[in-house]
Amino acid sequence: MELKNLRTLQAVAGQGSYQKAADYLGYTQSTVTVHIQQLEAELGVPLFQRVGRQMALTQIGERVLEQARELLLAADRLAAVGQEGSAPSGILRVDMAETLLCYKTQPVIQRFRKLAPQVRLIIRSRNCLDIAENVRSGACDLGVGYDMDWSRDVLEVEAMGEYEVVLLASPEFAHPDFITPNQRKPVSLVTDEPDSVFRRRLEDYLQSRGIALDDTLELWSIETIKRCVMSNLGFTYLPRFAVWEELAVGRLVELTAPISGVRFPALCARHKNRWVTPAMELFMKLLRDSLLSD
Repeated sequence: MELKNLRTLQAVAGQGSYQKAADYLGYTQSTVTVHIQQLEAELGVPLFQRVGRQMALTQIGERVLEQARELLLAADRLAAVGQEGSAPSGILRVDMAETLLCYKTQPVIQRFRKLAPQVRLIIRSRNCLDIAENVRSGACDLGVGYDMDWSRDVLEVEAMGEYEVVLLASPEFAHPDFITPNQRKPVSLVTDEPDSVFRRRLEDYLQSRGIALDDTLELWSIETIKRCVMSNLGFTYLPRFAVWEELAVGRLVELTAPISGVRFPALCARHKNRWVTPAMELFMKLLRDSLLSD
């Protein structure tokens, strides 16, 4: 049984399609199809079924994936034994929250590439729920994001500092009161996807105060969110480090409210049963040196 076929199985299960798995692994879609067909032929059972546009594991496929993960973790630990004391090499897959990727960790990535040129570094922007699940499933090696009740059952989690998140609007924003309870505000929340840790915390606060809004503008780029808010299309809730330039020149202003200034811990997670490779150790060290020194 080929380990590459097991890694392909894991990728298809995590990505939800053959094409996305191919993009993730750097294969063609036909190669992914062949790997799954070979594995199904070896085991004598179907592993996937199509559900809408997604490829979902069959019941037996779920059991096979569970065993495959254990085999791959064992294989990674064995491979890492030979790497001890050697220069980092291989592949390092890191899933990261967008704000940290855009505004905090680029120096880390640059430094890592200089110190570990033999490592193929794969960085993906993901929401914090997906980050934890991808570390748990083995779809990534390290996850860097904000705590969303990340379970410590299989995750080894290390704190990487805390960051203020602030309520923001343009200087022309006409309805800045987010303190008085039981309001109906004719404004829009400009935010990202529903699983955003900041959006969830803000929506919980608004609900607790009985503050209702006209609507929500759901965007998928922090820079787009900032530009819309600066154009007075609504308000938002973002880390201070992501908007300090706009605050400094007055293009954005911080609104007064108990939710503004709340600190969110940044975390780095890895699988507890995963051998820490030299590449993983170097990346985590660079994260500590950069984020904890802020």
